[in-house]
Amino acid sequence: MIVVKRVITMGLAILLLANCQTFEELSPGIQLRGVWVQAESVLTEEAADAVIQKAEQGGFKQIFVGVFETGTTIYPSAVAQQDDDVLPGLDPLTYLVERAHEKGIQIHAWFEVGRIANRRGESAVIEAHPDWGLVGPEGQRMPWLNFTHPEARVFIGAMVMEVLARGVDGIHFDYLRYPDSAWGFDEYSTSDFNSQHDFDLNELRYPDLPAYGWFEGNALLQPLNAQVLARFSNGIPAILLNKYGSGRALLLNWQAAERTTAVGSTVLNRAIETFLSEGSQIAILRSETTITEYGNESFDATVDWIDSLGWNWVEVPSEEVAALDTGSVLILPYVYLFTESEAAQLAAFVSNGGSAIFIDGPTPSMELSDMRAVTGMLPLRNHFEGRLQMTASMDHPLLPVSGRSEDIRTAKERNEQWYAFRDAGINSLLAEVYQRVKAEHPDVLVSVTITSDQTQAKWDSLQDWQTWLDEGYIDILIPRAYEDTPEQVRKT
Repeated sequence: MIVVKRVITMGLAILLLANCQTFEELSPGIQLRGVWVQAESVLTEEAADAVIQKAEQGGFKQIFVGVFETGTTIYPSAVAQQDDDVLPGLDPLTYLVERAHEKGIQIHAWFEVGRIANRRGESAVIEAHPDWGLVGPEGQRMPWLNFTHPEARVFIGAMVMEVLARGVDGIHFDYLRYPDSAWGFDEYSTSDFNSQHDFDLNELRYPDLPAYGWFEGNALLQPLNAQVLARFSNGIPAILLNKYGSGRALLLNWQAAERTTAVGSTVLNRAIETFLSEGSQIAILRSETTITEYGNESFDATVDWIDSLGWNWVEVPSEEVAALDTGSVLILPYVYLFTESEAAQLAAFVSNGGSAIFIDGPTPSMELSDMRAVTGMLPLRNHFEGRLQMTASMDHPLLPVSGRSEDIRTAKERNEQWYAFRDAGINSLLAEVYQRVKAEHPDVLVSVTITSDQTQAKWDSLQDWQTWLDEGYIDILIPRAYEDTPEQVRKT
């Protein structure tokens, strides 16, 4: 049964309650009306008092307080580092629990258990335990806790028991997920997976074709002059090469900087090695028009990608493209918006012998004749996403091709086993924590937050939430959506 309750400060809460009809049956006499409070808001006694006062004035019955954020705790911990901003000798959590209970307000300990780095990307946990972090298909690392590692699960369980000893009323897990479905190729997980299966997990990194995984993009669909080097299993062209004048343009027709498989890097490396003339440079186009409309995230992701491949590069604004050395390689990171002048500069650069590499299709600008000429594509376009297989359409030096079977059924079956393996790590953590909590504190509630899109939570974030409910690993599931203003919340 879905029970819609009141608004919380970080979004709307829809509560899916395990093994009961209403929240009141789970916790008689208690109305769930909670507010989320980040750790930085309760690091002093004065700040904690102010939060309690505001919660009381707002009629909130629960405070979900950040006890473990960015890899540090707000309380003195035997297993984790305490936040440097906490005054020596102070235990803000104990103080908050005691004062809140005086006002009849519950405290739920809010753990950010996946993302464990501060704003600078530093993580005390991963520095101490580098083998606990996530690894991507290319070996890229992220300060995100790996739930398949038993020591990482023990670490989380130890913190839970520490906060229970301080009298909290609930345990609330946030970021109990993967950043996306591409991650998990660390040494421990690879070894453990391989011991349970009849194929090597490293094959699912897919550094060559055929490659199976999650692909998303703003695709150009109809070639004019471009060669289709590879296609997705849904028929959309994946990799295209066009000759224009004395130059050429390569289109990676998906959001390749997400690096969900390693094949994109293999192709990009081969293209740069082939296109780049000695003494020339790699330039990354910084389109202020696109950044103003869509933000910096895609540009930054592409920069990180090029850095990880070991290439030196320079940043170039749109107005300087035509002046680039024609032996250069210009990388266009999700550059969707071109003015007529910018498109003309790009066309001049390529026509004179330059090489352009598009990452994702410049779909909104394909009405411009110069963009059609450079890409060799017509304006027909489509946004797509899903688990697809990419296969070679021809033999070409830019394409890495393996001897693997192109049987997509086998790829899907292996992918499902890979999902199940990582699901099992999160499920084990929840089952272990829930049993320990209920054994010692049966009235303490265990909750988890997921995205408001439950399908995305299951398949993109690896949150096997239906199993959590069916097996009784949690008391409350909280899908959350976000709104920026009270007016938007009222409309919702």
